[in-house]
Amino acid sequence: MIFPDKAKVIKYHAWLIERFGGSQGLRDEGAFESALKAAENRRHYEQADVVTCAATYAYHLSQAHAFIDGNKRIAAAIAELFLTINNASLQASDEELEEMYLDLAAGRITRDEIERLFAGWAAKAD
Repeated sequence: MIFPDKAKVIKYHAWLIERFGGSQGLRDEGAFESALKAAENRRHYEQADVVTCAATYAYHLSQAHAFIDGNKRIAAAIAELFLTINNASLQASDEELEEMYLDLAAGRITRDEIERLFAGWAAKAD
């Protein structure tokens, strides 16, 4: 499994903020690093699959509030990037994904629920 590194995630965040607006920068580097390592830790200690690791990125990057702005955006982007570089994808509509991320940000769904949603939407690339 290929995991995005810190520099790549920060670069993606900068691009997202430049493209869609908001404030640049990290608010809490420790929270960022912890959120970023959560997927790798689950792979190592729980033998989590690609979809579970992607859901872990979605959950932890959005909940860490490590960036000044764009936490949901970076969570969505990195979850999708992770799936893509590991030959998988989500077959969900933009509306379904938006609703999930808004529910996540509002605390209406848990990490386990995100994992179940991702598992239902997951597709392996050819």
